[in-house]
Amino acid sequence: MNVAIIGGGASGLVCAIEAARGGHRVSVFEKNAKLGRKILATGNGKCNISNLHLNPTRYHGEFPQFVTPILKRFNTLTCKDFFRTLGLEMREGEAGRLYPMSHHASSVVDILVHEARELGVKFLCESEVKRIAHKGEQFELHVNDQTSLFDACVIASGSFAYPSLGSSGSGYAFAKCLGHTVIEPYPTLVQLLSDEAHLSLANGVKIDAGVELFVSGTMRQRVQGDVLFTTYGLSGSAILDISRAASRACVENEPSWVVLDLLPTFSKEAVQSLLQKRLAYAGKKSLILWLEGIIPKKLALFLIHANTLEHLTSASLLSPKELKRLCFSLKALRLHVKGTKGFESAEVCSGGVDVREVDEKSLMSKKVKNLYFCGEVLDIDGDCGGFNLHFAWGSGYVVGQSIKA
Repeated sequence: MNVAIIGGGASGLVCAIEAARGGHRVSVFEKNAKLGRKILATGNGKCNISNLHLNPTRYHGEFPQFVTPILKRFNTLTCKDFFRTLGLEMREGEAGRLYPMSHHASSVVDILVHEARELGVKFLCESEVKRIAHKGEQFELHVNDQTSLFDACVIASGSFAYPSLGSSGSGYAFAKCLGHTVIEPYPTLVQLLSDEAHLSLANGVKIDAGVELFVSGTMRQRVQGDVLFTTYGLSGSAILDISRAASRACVENEPSWVVLDLLPTFSKEAVQSLLQKRLAYAGKKSLILWLEGIIPKKLALFLIHANTLEHLTSASLLSPKELKRLCFSLKALRLHVKGTKGFESAEVCSGGVDVREVDEKSLMSKKVKNLYFCGEVLDIDGDCGGFNLHFAWGSGYVVGQSIKA
């Protein structure tokens, strides 16, 4: 069978390998000059390939249980074996994350591309598919002002996320033209914007914190992890973890706040006691120096301004009421979320092709025979930590093996 794969990213490359192993003639159309550009950016350039703690609960969408048969067929062991047979070894990082042993994402791309080429896969870079037409039992692809016919077509063109790496969301348009429903995408695994005054004073501070997201007064999510203060708002792994719900709240115009526990290993009472005891030997220390004994200097400066305490010449002048306010800020710092950094900074998107219109075992369209979908174009997104890349590999693997003559 003559197979066209639109997109030379994670899902497209694995799909190409498996389809070629099945004896099909495979052509991969990639509009960028290089293959796997987004893979190269994952895991801060180290490529977080997968995670040891795979579970369907780590995935989201209108119908998240869609991932269950994919994860059964392509689990962590399958993923390790797949890459090991290509010559890539993995190492374990924090929280079960799996990385290439080389520490370089380029190793992953190079090995995948090499294997595909050895199997006879034809790569056509700088080849943008403009239109797909379903003619009889074939697919007519319009590429760079030329047309070609294929027996099967795989849409693996990604989402709107990271347009600077070549993403355009063209797969959504193709899906719609071929009769599929697309659930409106919005950015996730994305940094949050905040309009709190003086927040830029803490720019660059990274701490381990407890994080709660409140939407319309209701607590929606609670996590703990890295929080990075920036000039625009908040970043860090814990912020990315709550960004899906925060982004949706922004889309739906629901007011939302992030509440930070800056000292998560202490109870509120313990922090109150600590501050009270520290006052006994504060001496002539400035308030910022006194706070610097327990939190980073720039964060202390922000808290001083946030609590309008900049007029105090020393910590010893703190009143009981002011001390209580500081304790509250350390345990429940409330920051308004005014938006996200958008698709330009998002690692992935929520939304996409409605998976209820796709066969969960083969990932073939229920509407058009021999039309397949894999990767981010589908309405499935995972948590931070390698879950999205694993779904890309896994869905590409399933599609590649499902294509039949």
